[in-house]
Amino acid sequence: MNFWRREYFWPVVLIVVGLYFLLSNLQLLSWLHADVVWPLLLIALGVWLILRRARP
Repeated sequence: MNFWRREYFWPVVLIVVGLYFLLSNLQLLSWLHADVVWPLLLIALGVWLILRRARP
C-alpha cells in the first residue's frame, strides 16, 4: 500500500494538525512553539513537493 497517495495524504495532514492543536491546548506541547512548527512544516511540504516531482 502506497501511504503517500493523494487519498491518504491530506486526511493525515489534518489529523496531525488537529493533534498538534489538541496537545497544545492541553499544555502537553509547551516546549514546542507554533512559531517554530509552521516554518518547519512549510519547508517539509516544499521539499516533499520537489522530491515528488523528481521521481519518475
